[in-house]
Amino acid sequence: MSNNIIDKFEEECLISLDYFYHSTDYNKHKYKSILTDGIKCNKLLNNFWGGTYNGLYYISLSKITIPDNECFLSYSKNRPSFIISGISPIKCEDNDSYEYYIYTEDSRRTGVDDEYQYYYFIKNTYIVGIVYNLYDCFIENGNCFSKKSLKNCLELINLLDEINIKMPIYDYSRRENIMAHEINKEKIKYYSKKLL
Repeated sequence: MSNNIIDKFEEECLISLDYFYHSTDYNKHKYKSILTDGIKCNKLLNNFWGGTYNGLYYISLSKITIPDNECFLSYSKNRPSFIISGISPIKCEDNDSYEYYIYTEDSRRTGVDDEYQYYYFIKNTYIVGIVYNLYDCFIENGNCFSKKSLKNCLELINLLDEINIKMPIYDYSRRENIMAHEINKEKIKYYSKKLL
């Protein structure tokens, strides 16, 4: 089976450089909560702050720059990401004196290269898509996909159907500037029978 099978269910598309991204490991229950209730800061989630720049009160976000920046690559490369549009987050500054404010609600924010942070809560209505880098899970030597990654992608598609949310899923694995790929949900369901 050739790796060009992915072209049977992914179609090239344009993306916007105005989008922000919130990346988190895939977990069906966590994703369902985000898609129905929005993205919450650690305080709202009753999470103990674990040493990240966003602390308790802010949500970490990345944004694509060209060439790609450290924040986008480290946050979005290996984990699915929610695409967010219509918000105005704070751009973090490389300022050592701002490290004190990590623990507070103060708007002086520090972070990694080109990190953004948004205060407290992002409504689910601002989520306009999901990035799931399926092509990166293709095992070229074995000429197949990681079954776990493919099953998670299918589970995510079924979750969107279950909660009746119409939302595109993009694959940025082969992204070049503003060109990426959109996963055709119906076609991947069909071809997955041959891939699993």
